Parts: sequence; C-alpha cells; structure tokens
Amino acid sequence: MNVANSMLPVLGHILHILLTLYLWIVIIGALISWINPDPYNPIVRFLRSVTAPVFSWLRRRLPLIMGGFDLSPIVVIAFVIFLDMSLVTSLREQGNIIPNILIGLGQSIYILLNFYMWVVIIAAVITFVNPNPYNPIVRFLHSVTSPVFSWFRRRLPLSIGGLDFSPVIVIMLLLFMNAVVSKSLIATGVRLKLQGGL
Repeated sequence: MNVANSMLPVLGHILHILLTLYLWIVIIGALISWINPDPYNPIVRFLRSVTAPVFSWLRRRLPLIMGGFDLSPIVVIAFVIFLDMSLVTSLREQGNIIPNILIGLGQSIYILLNFYMWVVIIAAVITFVNPNPYNPIVRFLHSVTSPVFSWFRRRLPLSIGGLDFSPVIVIMLLLFMNAVVSKSLIATGVRLKLQGGL
C-alpha cells in the first residue's frame, strides 16, 4: 500500500511531463499550420501524426472549423490544461480529486473565455482599418464574432453615432463570466482543499 502511495506522485510527475510535451506539440503544430508548411517535412509529418487523431475525433463531434480556421488546437490546449490541473495534481496530492477537478475546469474555462475575448478585441480593432474581407484571418474573426454581435444588436440599441458597441458588451460579458464562473470554480476548489479536500 505504501509503495502504491509513493508511486502516485511519481506517476503524476511523469504524466505532467507528457502533457506539457503534448501541449507544446499542439501549440507548435497550430502555429506552423498557419504558414502552409511543406507537408513532406519530417517535423511537420511528426506534428500532424501526433495531433491529427485527436483533432479528427473532436471535429467529428464539434463544429470547430470556422471561417477556414480550425479551433481544435484551442480545445485540446484547454483540455490538456484541465488534465494537468485536475488529474496530475490529484495524483501528486494523492487525493483532493473534486477540488482539483473544479480548479482544472475553472482554468480551462478561463483560457477559452480569454481566447475568445482577444478574438473579439482584434475583430473590433480591425473594423477601423477596413480590412480585406477575403483575408483568411478577417474571415475567421468575422465568422466567430458576427453571430454573437448580431444577437446583441437585435436585442439592444448598440450603435451610437455610427459606432457599434456590441464588442464592448461582449467583452464585458466575457469578463463577468470569467469572474463569476471561472474564478468561482477555482475559489471553490481551493476552499475545499483548505477544508481537507475530498
């Protein structure tokens, strides 16, 4: 029993290293994919072989391609961070499963909401420079923000003097959701740990 208990932190450490490596593989693979690399390059082939099965599995279940951009890497990054914050920490601490799940979930939601907030900010800023609507980045930004902006515009008078304030409302809502949802989950997990965990 003592041997098993002493092995859990070691297993957690090994899993942390593997998850961190995979996280960087996903990030590097996503960044390289934006420059249309040579598909026969051994590094590119390795990155694709390691990430393609996970991305394909996600794409079959969720609508993750918007405006020609694949959002699978963002979802995988959030999930890897969730595993690292929940499973790995629980193994290292030999317990605290529910508190660590709450903390991991809060961190993942925080990352996704922050990513979307930056997308909204960039989409709002580029409207001031009349971007090329056929640019793939502009198309992506439009496809992931336009439905949300339109939903608010139909319900609230958000255009004043030719300026559209729907991005401001969306950013405020995202900040509110981060404060209420993400930080509440993290705070609840920390509080449970301080009370002895579960």
